[in-house]
Amino acid sequence: MHRVRTRAWLALLCLALGASEARAAAAVDTTTLGPVDVQMPTILAPMVIDNRIENYAYITIVLKPAAPAGILAIREKVPFLQDVFLRELNGATIVKADDPKSVDEAALKPRLIARMNQILPAGTVAELKFEPIVVAPVQAQR
Repeated sequence: MHRVRTRAWLALLCLALGASEARAAAAVDTTTLGPVDVQMPTILAPMVIDNRIENYAYITIVLKPAAPAGILAIREKVPFLQDVFLRELNGATIVKADDPKSVDEAALKPRLIARMNQILPAGTVAELKFEPIVVAPVQAQR
C-alpha cells in the first residue's frame, strides 16, 4: 500500500514538473518581440454644442510603449489612465470647430498626452493613438 502511494505521488510530481516546464517553454519573451500596443477600454464622451449634448463619441485610446518593459507599467496604471482620460474628455469640448459631428483628434491628443504624463513616468509611451472614433447621435426623447 505504501509503495502504491509513493508511486502515485511520484507520478503526480512528474506531471506537475512537466507541466511547469511546458509552461516555461511556451512563455513568450517580450524583449525579442518588441513593444505591444496597450488598448484602453472604450470611453463614451459627450459631444456638446451650445451647452447641449448633440452626439456621443465612442473613443478607444491605444498606447504604444517606448520599450517592452513599458507594457507592464502601462497595464498597471490603466484604471488611473482611464480616470484622467474620462475627466479630460468630459471636462472640455471634443468637437471640431468646423464640423460639429466630428471629434477634433488633433486638439484632443495633446490634452490626453498631458494627462497621461501625470500618471506614467516620462518616456514610457512612444505614441498615443485613436482607434476609429464612432459618433452616435443622442436619441430623441419621446
